[in-house]
Amino acid sequence: MQIFVYPPLGTLTSVHKPQVRFRVYFAYSLAERVCAEAGKVEIWTNIYNDEWQGIPLEHVVSDDTHPELIFIDLKQLESASSMLQFSLDIDVAALPAHLHRFEFTVRWRSSHLVDWKWVSGFEHNASVIVYRPLPRTRAPVSFWQQQLKAMLKPTAESELTSPGYIADSWHASSSGASCIIRPQSSDNDILCQMAAVERYLAFVRKDHFWIIPQYGSSSIETGKFEVVILLVELSSGVYAALMPFSLGSTASHGAVLTVQPSNYLCLQPVSRIRTESVRVAVGFNLDPHTAIQDAMHRVQQSLPPLRGRSTSLPEPAPAHTCSLDRNRGYCTWNGFYQNVTHDGLISTLSAIRNAANQRDELPFAWVLIDDGWQTVDKYDGYGRLHDIYANSEKFPGQLKQTADSLTKLGIQRVGVWHTLWGYWGGIDPAGPLAERYKLVKCHRKWTPVVKSESDVWLISPESVHAFYDSFYFWLSEQGVSFVKVDYQAAFESLDSYDGRSSDASRKLIIEMYDAYYNAMEHAALKYFGRGSIVYCMAQSPHLITRAMRLQQQCTTEDVAAERMMFRNSDDYFPDVITSHGWHLNCNMTNTVWSRCLSKYFIGDWDMFQPQRAESHVHAVARIVSGGLVYMTGRAADFTADSMCDLGINEHMAPHAQPLLDSDCLFADMTKAPAILVSTIVVPGNDSVVIALFNVSSDLAVTPMSLCSMYSTAIERQNGIQGASFTLSTAGIAHPSSARIIPGTCNVAFAFSATEAAGSTCPLALSVSQVRVSGRDISDSADWNFDTKTGMLDVKLSRSTASTFVTISLFA
Repeated sequence: MQIFVYPPLGTLTSVHKPQVRFRVYFAYSLAERVCAEAGKVEIWTNIYNDEWQGIPLEHVVSDDTHPELIFIDLKQLESASSMLQFSLDIDVAALPAHLHRFEFTVRWRSSHLVDWKWVSGFEHNASVIVYRPLPRTRAPVSFWQQQLKAMLKPTAESELTSPGYIADSWHASSSGASCIIRPQSSDNDILCQMAAVERYLAFVRKDHFWIIPQYGSSSIETGKFEVVILLVELSSGVYAALMPFSLGSTASHGAVLTVQPSNYLCLQPVSRIRTESVRVAVGFNLDPHTAIQDAMHRVQQSLPPLRGRSTSLPEPAPAHTCSLDRNRGYCTWNGFYQNVTHDGLISTLSAIRNAANQRDELPFAWVLIDDGWQTVDKYDGYGRLHDIYANSEKFPGQLKQTADSLTKLGIQRVGVWHTLWGYWGGIDPAGPLAERYKLVKCHRKWTPVVKSESDVWLISPESVHAFYDSFYFWLSEQGVSFVKVDYQAAFESLDSYDGRSSDASRKLIIEMYDAYYNAMEHAALKYFGRGSIVYCMAQSPHLITRAMRLQQQCTTEDVAAERMMFRNSDDYFPDVITSHGWHLNCNMTNTVWSRCLSKYFIGDWDMFQPQRAESHVHAVARIVSGGLVYMTGRAADFTADSMCDLGINEHMAPHAQPLLDSDCLFADMTKAPAILVSTIVVPGNDSVVIALFNVSSDLAVTPMSLCSMYSTAIERQNGIQGASFTLSTAGIAHPSSARIIPGTCNVAFAFSATEAAGSTCPLALSVSQVRVSGRDISDSADWNFDTKTGMLDVKLSRSTASTFVTISLFA
């Protein structure tokens, strides 16, 4: 017998809702049937007082009137053939007024004649924080100032004289407020001490190139990682987001927080120039997403205009009819790595095209030639760019021959990869480029990407515009129309400029950093047109604040004209089985902050490979990401599986990045037996997408309300007019063409919504179709759904062939 509990045991759960909901599920075999069906189940808890007591759960009988839908593929569980559910809902209003936190575990027995059995040991109790609803009316600024005072305590040195920081420039909204705080003394690295924290989500820097989420409770433990954005849930039930930034004289305005023991916060600029003026924007709100949005908006408002970028952008190249984010593509990386050649690529794409035609499918619309095509002295982290042209041994007809051959196969756009420096190790000082452009010698520190120190020669800031103009002009003549620019944050690995190591040299490095961006972006717009850059290894505070300054400085039309692709997480590693759940969870969680840059960036969740156990999960994730959808691999990877089985249409309607459910924000969902939930509104399409993923290695259980999720999605994204909507896993489709493609996910629910007067649910939801791995079970008795409350219980089992399973609800 297997037993599953919600809220999950061994975790911390916050309840901001009117009820605390408990669920216990028993999966049992025929031999265990009598024992299970005669059983009694209790939560053992201190919810009402300090004395622990047992509170019985009700055995739920599956019938058409019960308000919850239960699904579990019992074949995925060892020897299990049946399922029982026990439930208990406790109104928060009925709990003692002083209650803030309680614990519980679960016990059960088959009859009163036998002893109780415990689901887990007491060291694995579940902890639950209960919040009383805060008033939704506009609170005075003094209320939010009290929240700040409770959250940021003075350091020991400044406690007797002042709080150690100054908070001013308060802005209030209907549901929150924001302010800017600054250190009272530039001599003190420690800003303050965090207090009143129940849970936190920290977006930290993984080396110079990526941002990853870290989670925890009252003690903020980020180690040596630098914090870019910190979101905390306070004991009052208010959410606060902190984002540091710099107002110094350098071109970079990025700053980071570091957390010392006992929650002491330290503040420093990314430039490491101590004379820089640093600030922290703080957003308070009753909604965590809005708190981050407000903090990032305050940073954007505070930043100075972007220097070194002409207010008159180059005349863009003609617009392409093939948009990268609305058509699927192919990348050479995992199929070839650095061994890509003209013959190998054309052979592979021809085989894929032939296989696609046999299945009456359309081929890829675009191809990205990744690392391995350039003329360099060696293809590794120390390799230096010899010249701008393709390796003539690999590409004897240069890129022109390859682009022409791909066009004959039906490919509409061809892109190439390079690093912001040109190649990983910079420029060959003995090559032709050194004769045409001035170089600067810099020293590169050890990084996890290049694991030793080395000298690198880079094109000087005064020559880099000419270099990129020549480089991209040649690429455009070769038939290239977009670029993936990698290793962008590598400038932060430099510690000397032209032999000098000082604040002055660090300032020159930052200015060179920005000069490269200006040169690359201008040349790309001039020769490739709009939306022609994929930013990679670029999740740095420098680029984030740069994007904010562009959003601040340019008109809406200008920003839309330059909207680029932005890698939202570290790489996809197909052969690292344990990485897939982490990759999906990291991407989904990173949208909490990256969606605030959506005026300038489109998210890129990286490529994925077909014909693998986890392929369908990545396919659904890429579709709901609102960004690029592209694959990689050898020809053999595409012959057995239909690309249509992965649920990818030729064209996909644009939509916003997904909005992660608040219950998933403060826990590492790869380790929690709960479901990763997100919602997406498709503007102008009367559609809501609800995507659910189990990114852990175990069965996951999460009770949820479709009504609540539907209403929250509309309230937060304001993207729907009217209440009617349909459902599809075939991409983001119009209601008239919505369909469910078999094999895209394990369970999909189709439903419509209408106004429901007098109902406990603001909308009446009717389930019209349910599919399990492509099999329609709409007429089966395996599920029940209540149209009045819209309540749904979903359980996802661990797949026998994959580390996790996905449910996708496309409205």
